[in-house]
Amino acid sequence: SKEQIAAMRAGLLRVVPQPVLDLLTWQLMEKKVCGDPEITVSELRRFVTFEDFAPNDTRIQNFWEALNNFTSEDLSRFLKFVSGRSRLPVQITVYPERANLNAVDVMPQASTCSCTFFLPSYSSAKACEEMLRYAVYNCVSIDTDRNSWDE
Repeated sequence: SKEQIAAMRAGLLRVVPQPVLDLLTWQLMEKKVCGDPEITVSELRRFVTFEDFAPNDTRIQNFWEALNNFTSEDLSRFLKFVSGRSRLPVQITVYPERANLNAVDVMPQASTCSCTFFLPSYSSAKACEEMLRYAVYNCVSIDTDRNSWDE
C-alpha cells in the first residue's frame, strides 16, 4: 500500500502546500475534506433556503420545530435523504410540495441531484417530525441507487 499512499500524498500536496498540512491535525483535515460529523439544527439553518413560501408559512415553522427534535444522527440521515451526503456543508433548497396540493401529512420527497426537498403540509410539528423521521430512516435508496445505511 506504500505506492497508493505515496500517490494520495502527492495528489494532496498538489492542492494543499506542505506548510499548511503541517498546521492541521488529522481531525481538522477530516472536517475540511469530509465535513463535520456532528450536525446541529442551528448549523443546518445556514445551508437551507426556502423558495415559493409565503412569509410566516406554518410549514416552515413545523419543519424547524420537527428538526429541533432530531439528534445529530437523525440530521445526518436527513441530509443523506435530501442530498446524498451525510455531512455539512451542502446547500439545500426547500420548495412546497406541489403534487398533492390538498394532501396533509403525506411523505416528503427529495431530489438528491439538486439537493431539493419538497415540504408537504402537516397538521402539526409532531406529524411533520414523524413523517420526516420515517422517510429518512426507511428510504433505502438515493434516487434510483440502492445504497442502504446498513451496508
